[in-house]
Amino acid sequence: MAKTAKQVPHFWFMTIQTPNGAGYRLNSYQGVLTPAPGTTRLSLFNEIRAEIDERDPLAVGGVAIAFDVQPNEL
Repeated sequence: MAKTAKQVPHFWFMTIQTPNGAGYRLNSYQGVLTPAPGTTRLSLFNEIRAEIDERDPLAVGGVAIAFDVQPNEL
């Protein structure tokens, strides 16, 4: 049986830890997006991570220590 799920907006968050001169920098990012049909969690993670690195150069090279994505509607 083929999947026919409607694409809906999803809320996501990601927390990234990067080293700095005082120890570590810890930042959380969040947003809402509607994934394209066929999107996987991994491809969405990579897309979001690339967007964060572009928006916040201090996040580049950091480690994602938390990530979640779920339908935005409760």
